[in-house]
Amino acid sequence: MATRKRLANRFRAEYAKGTKKQKGEVIDRLVAVGMGRSTARRLLSQAVGAEERPGPGRGRRPKYGEETQRLLERLWLLMGMPCGPYMKAMLDQWIPALRADGELDDVDGDALEQVRSMSASTIDRRLGPLKRAAMPRGMSLTRPAGEHLRNSVQIRKCTDEIARLPGLAEADTVAHCGPSARGEFARGEFARTLTMADYATNRAADVTARNNAKSNIRKAVDLAIPLFPFPVTCFDSDNGTESINDELIDRLQHKDIEQTRSRPYRKNDQATVESRNNHVVRKFAFYWRYDTEEQRDLPDRLWAKTYLLLNLFTPTRKPARIEQGRDGRRRTVYDRPRTPWARVLEYDAASRADGGRGYVDDATRTRIENLIASTNPARLGREIAAIQDELERLSRERTEGMARRQGLDMGYLGKAIERMHADAEQDNK
Repeated sequence: MATRKRLANRFRAEYAKGTKKQKGEVIDRLVAVGMGRSTARRLLSQAVGAEERPGPGRGRRPKYGEETQRLLERLWLLMGMPCGPYMKAMLDQWIPALRADGELDDVDGDALEQVRSMSASTIDRRLGPLKRAAMPRGMSLTRPAGEHLRNSVQIRKCTDEIARLPGLAEADTVAHCGPSARGEFARGEFARTLTMADYATNRAADVTARNNAKSNIRKAVDLAIPLFPFPVTCFDSDNGTESINDELIDRLQHKDIEQTRSRPYRKNDQATVESRNNHVVRKFAFYWRYDTEEQRDLPDRLWAKTYLLLNLFTPTRKPARIEQGRDGRRRTVYDRPRTPWARVLEYDAASRADGGRGYVDDATRTRIENLIASTNPARLGREIAAIQDELERLSRERTEGMARRQGLDMGYLGKAIERMHADAEQDNK
């Protein structure tokens, strides 16, 4: 290979200046001495690229300095590591709130204005090194319910035309079993997180259940429903035994809540809640195994904090329509990012304008608005990080021990989590 590179370097100037025909002749000469044609073309192109690469100090000067980069990373960690479009939409709400609580007193005004002027694509590009972390795939422990129970629940498909109004809640569970499902059917147990997400507003609630027993899932549903500021009218789940069983069916009927289910092996039927399994449950509660009472209490404390952070301070986008471009390809057009609470208020105002009763009563509206005004989202982020540290302290060693026995690699937290912990420690000082 070293000889091939030396031969390619001898002809690189001729290859760079030649026409298409002349470049072919250069490649023919290298092929004649035993070099592969594709190898010759690759080495000649690499040689030319190395010669034409600009040296240090040349090119356009960087627009954003190190201080702006550090501020961008700090805000990104405080906001919960959102993507560029979401972070761009969050800046207008978060920066005034952080300033009011003195979180940005030590920040240079020019750096702050530079961060606010960044586009969403620039934010994603400059935060790229922090986002490169290998995340493992979680285990799916959903077991299909009996056919007689499944047939008693109506199927809702992603293509169905439904009223896009608050009240239709998609539900799913995530198992906190670590790298092994041991304890699912044998002696032992591990916690589950029940997530209910409203289809129209993206408002969601997470509740921890002790295990997958139908009585514990029913209790989790009873705790999650009052967390929505409007009545839940429909409960849409997958086909697992934790959601389709006689106890939960009777409970939902008693509450006058319609129950529907998705098609088997069609996750798009529940896209709203399925997207939260990774973006919320795994992002905040990780992939550790939680099977003791102390470990199960911590996720409940965690979800109480994320409930405020995600529903009141974190914007989301929803698909608005599908368009067909000039090239014939279909593309999904999303609406502008808004917090779930802002979406609830929009539906409430539209209902009252049409002569309806609305979705939020005055007492609930006043309580939530006061909560937004009195909450520092950065403090919420630090409290979440403290709970995550405690979860890691209690669960990491045992989970990684189980992974080592199975030959798995659980080093998935990466640089992003380490930077978040370091930022939290610095703020506490």
